[in-house]
Amino acid sequence: MGNAWYEDKVDLGFKIKTPKDWEFVPASPLERNMIGRYAAPNGQYVNLGREEFVLVTMYLVKFDARPKEESGTTIQDGNKTIEISMEGAPDIDAWMDGGIDEGNSWERLEAAKPLKGAGFEGTFAIYEGKSTRGRGEDPQPVHAYVADFKVSKDVHVSVVGLGPGDKKWRNYEKAYETIAKSIQRLEVAGAATAVSGDPRGAKRAKLQNEVAKSPGWALYETPNYFIVSSYNDKQFIEEMKTRLEGIRAVYEQHYPPATARRIKVEMDPDEGEPGETPAEPETKPAEPAPEEHTTAPTILDPMELSRTSVVRVCKDREEYMRYGGSPSTGGYWNWVEQELVIYDDKNNQGTAYTWGVLNHEAFHQYIFYFYGNLSPHSWYNEGTGDYYFGFEYKNGKYKEGPSRERQHTLVDLIGSNRYVPLRDFVKWSKSQYYGNNTGNGRGGGRVEGYEAYAQGWSLIWFLRTGAGKAKGWQKSWETILPKYLDTLLDTGSTKKAVEAAYADVDWDAFEASWLDYTH
Repeated sequence: MGNAWYEDKVDLGFKIKTPKDWEFVPASPLERNMIGRYAAPNGQYVNLGREEFVLVTMYLVKFDARPKEESGTTIQDGNKTIEISMEGAPDIDAWMDGGIDEGNSWERLEAAKPLKGAGFEGTFAIYEGKSTRGRGEDPQPVHAYVADFKVSKDVHVSVVGLGPGDKKWRNYEKAYETIAKSIQRLEVAGAATAVSGDPRGAKRAKLQNEVAKSPGWALYETPNYFIVSSYNDKQFIEEMKTRLEGIRAVYEQHYPPATARRIKVEMDPDEGEPGETPAEPETKPAEPAPEEHTTAPTILDPMELSRTSVVRVCKDREEYMRYGGSPSTGGYWNWVEQELVIYDDKNNQGTAYTWGVLNHEAFHQYIFYFYGNLSPHSWYNEGTGDYYFGFEYKNGKYKEGPSRERQHTLVDLIGSNRYVPLRDFVKWSKSQYYGNNTGNGRGGGRVEGYEAYAQGWSLIWFLRTGAGKAKGWQKSWETILPKYLDTLLDTGSTKKAVEAAYADVDWDAFEASWLDYTH
């Protein structure tokens, strides 16, 4: 069952055999325990009976008690400040209780026993849980082989292998035991480092270290992006590099970096990693006296950090979902972990669709830094993302065009008289936009998330292209998007931004013109 090796020479200092032909999917950037997981190329679902299944998976998990300065991070979402915890589970029992994402209700069947023959001091135990794949009406037992190793004074590494909790389990247990016993010590050496105060260098070093311990993954660069990929289609990667820089040039025309919302961003010289805290634009680092041998934090602007943007390219849909993608999406911008995740959807909706998704999600990534980690209203944020979705890349240039998918949805929405009155729509929360809006559509109906997306796209399309074309267009409407942008940059308040943008709008005339133009 095992022939390749997982190796970590840059941090924890160990190697271990891996299941034959299984593929490694690294953990997300903010994951504090999971190193990554191994799964069969196309998934290996074992039928447990009663329409229940288990996805056979092997996890590598760490419990790192080495001193850390960061315990959390703060991100601004609209007018709310959200604290993201950076703490992980303290030990394997706690992780099995709430950290594992396959099965639930895990309990250790017996006390852990010493594991002899391994390269580190370790123990093993068998856990039993309940299946979570299937109809859920009658969950079936699933088992996990868990080996826990003390790889250093402050660090434990665990191997967690899953399988069916029936008579087939014994074969899985033997295979996982063989893998666990193969663990060996490696000398930690060769970790990439960066010059203090260089955010791009710091991000490069961090990603180089990640790729060094992520079998099958590689790192590519453009002037403004890092691409981390397990997809071996070099032509696709090269085209992505060109497209990313091309669509960013369009973003920069519409949202010039010089006008971005200025916040104080400190890079700790000892850590080499950025940490963000709002402050006045003119705040500057204190200058040490000549005799002091200290280094002042480097103050960066968010658009400098935008040049460290990360795009993760999964090799296929299955890997994309194992990493965290929803089966209903072709890509997503994870504002918490600050990376765009995508895959080539060539076997379903086509690669052209993937490029549209890239345009949409890369806008979210760009605007995240532009507004200083502040999320605009969904009609503005998602609507503009869909506006860029429709851009076509021809002869080395991007050309504006409508999003046909959103256009078709909108025709149905308006035709059935179920759209949301615009005076209400521009104030919608993210929750409402995603479908939690019963009673808000015309006639008291509900608007589905994909329908709200279509209406958001149409509003941005109307405001960006309607001048001189839309029936009844009023000159003052040309200031709506600039006013929203300027007010949000100046105040950081989405409420004030939408009030300022639409302060003098005649809603009846505005909606009538929009309906005529977009229907």
